[in-house]
Amino acid sequence: MKLLFYSKFFDSLIKLPKGVQRDVIKFQKKFRENSKSLGIHLEPISIFKDSSLRSARIDKIYRAIIKAPKSGDTYYLLWVDHHDKAYDWAKNKIFQWNENTESMQVFISPDEEKILPKVEATESKEKGLYRELEDKDLIRIGVPEILLPSVRKIMTLDDLEQIENYIPEDVFENLFYLADGAKIDSLISEIEEGKSNSESEDDQLKSINNQRNFIELTDDTLFNEILSGTLDKWKYYLHPSQRKLVSRDFSGTVKVTGGAGTGKTVVAIHRLKYLASKMNFGKKILFTTYTKALATNLTDLVKGFGIDTKDIVITNIDALVLQLAKEYKVFEEEIKVFEYSKIISAEEVWDKILESELVAYDKEFLMKEYRDIIIYHNVVSEKDYLRTSRVGRGKPLSRRQRKETWVLFEKYRSLNAKSNYLHKEEVMNRVSDYFNEKEIRPFAYCLVDELQDFSNVELRLIRSLVEEKSNDLFFVGDPLQKIYDKRINFSKVGINVRGKRSRRLRINYRTTEEIKKLAVSIIKDCHYDNFDGEEEEKAGYVSLFHGKKPMYTIFKSKNLEIDHVLNVINQILEIEVEDSEGQKRYKYKPSDIAVSARTKSGIKDFINAFHQNAIPYAVWEKGQRKGDEDGVNVMTFHNIKGFEFKHVFLVDVNNRSCPKRPFDFDLYTPQEQESYLRNEKSTLYVAVSRAVEHVEITGIGTKSEIVNV
Repeated sequence: MKLLFYSKFFDSLIKLPKGVQRDVIKFQKKFRENSKSLGIHLEPISIFKDSSLRSARIDKIYRAIIKAPKSGDTYYLLWVDHHDKAYDWAKNKIFQWNENTESMQVFISPDEEKILPKVEATESKEKGLYRELEDKDLIRIGVPEILLPSVRKIMTLDDLEQIENYIPEDVFENLFYLADGAKIDSLISEIEEGKSNSESEDDQLKSINNQRNFIELTDDTLFNEILSGTLDKWKYYLHPSQRKLVSRDFSGTVKVTGGAGTGKTVVAIHRLKYLASKMNFGKKILFTTYTKALATNLTDLVKGFGIDTKDIVITNIDALVLQLAKEYKVFEEEIKVFEYSKIISAEEVWDKILESELVAYDKEFLMKEYRDIIIYHNVVSEKDYLRTSRVGRGKPLSRRQRKETWVLFEKYRSLNAKSNYLHKEEVMNRVSDYFNEKEIRPFAYCLVDELQDFSNVELRLIRSLVEEKSNDLFFVGDPLQKIYDKRINFSKVGINVRGKRSRRLRINYRTTEEIKKLAVSIIKDCHYDNFDGEEEEKAGYVSLFHGKKPMYTIFKSKNLEIDHVLNVINQILEIEVEDSEGQKRYKYKPSDIAVSARTKSGIKDFINAFHQNAIPYAVWEKGQRKGDEDGVNVMTFHNIKGFEFKHVFLVDVNNRSCPKRPFDFDLYTPQEQESYLRNEKSTLYVAVSRAVEHVEITGIGTKSEIVNV
């Protein structure tokens, strides 16, 4: 006998009292041992539209809903609830195996005519949203034949969203993608990839497509997590687009992109577990990201997933390079890094040079030229500099002018060398050069999270750390979240990602569709490189749940803004929910809430208000959380990156703060202005997309031009 668990079964189980949860766990064990036991009371219910559904007794009050096979011995545990609620949940549902997708589909019986748009049959054929497609095409992407009339009645995307809860999830996704411009052949190809290519029923049940919602459990780990209140379903259930990337052998480097909340980090962690399970050699696996806070978060997620980390290094890229430089004695003497030094800055060194040199270039131009051209391209000689592209720098330089500036760069390097000072990116270049020259490859594999935060300098280092081979590098990132002025060009650093080794995730698991739409609207007019020299798509990116529409309110004074935010927070913290036993509890904790602003000054008054009103809070700075352990999270837009909260308040948002233009913005070249404003929009996109259920935007003065609410 085989028992498969529906992903939503655990949603129902979590809501039950602890005593009932234990009874359910005992029940499923007993059922797996003997599904024919009289004590299980497996009974058909007359009101169920699906004749294969059964009720099973947990105790006098609670019932489980199970799909029984017409033949064979595969059962599905679908739901558990109070007797009446369980029956109400199951009565109109159809659970049906789809041979075209090799997956069990769940949908509402099409007898419910009230859910469908009122469209004449002839009109639906001629004007329907999917009029260009044959029935056979719709069936191949998972549409059950019984639902074809319903699909043909869909005239607009609004019609599709109207019946979202009444059709299978995979069907809604594919119909959404088609409405957004996806090609039917591409969708069919993705579905075929997720099939088992086997005649065996057992193999088909384990297909990638079916494991999205139905899995067999081999131990009690998941149930123990439920009892302890720590269940994360992402550890067990993966969308087919994610699972294909986890346990597959690739011929080389893999790049995965996707909008905020599409599970890129989840895929990377599952991939880490897969690679770790194959380890049978001396080298370690590197899992790296850009900031210390993100690295700490990754460490916690990996430990929570139960991955043995003895052969894994998890750290941010800056800490990694300093560690490697020391471990491999890359430098003969101890070095000092400008970005971490409190003694002298790079700006002060340039001031010293310009005091004694009469030049036609200002300090800001020379500093940017050195960073964006010399360091970025790892230029070591005048000859290299003369032939290096300066695309993006705006102001052109003749050959003679380059020779003049090269003299200044040599002087700058000479002064720095006397005190053993380097920029952190120069340290990365030196370390990667050292490993390449010595043919040292410290790690077996490397995974990179938040790829969009990296530049070619960091990627040149990453490429030097791992031998070029199958499964060597695994990158995940979102070009739309690019908030730093950095450029990536894989081919320039010897990284090759082509064809099916470049994938895009499209399902948003974090935020509601309403929040997703607001986030995408902020960057809708911006163009983003997908790290391969092509434009990243913003369409075909969908959330599978809905919620409150975001709000944006401008107040006449800061006090009115603060009073409003505090009032809404107090209302949220007073929301109560009742379990099936009638016991009440608060639905949200203060730590489920974040208050965030573009600048530190934007949150200062809110910190004072929390203190005065005795609302517990914690302030995030430099990746550290300081304050009440379970308090409201207070942070800037940059610090909120990489986190998620059920409720997010974006405060002090107006035409001065979003976008926040620097004082010398008018002196920027048109290219520099465009790049800067794109990064500002991405920063707000990131902040909005941290919200799971609710985002509210407030400010004083004039509304921001980039917020479309």
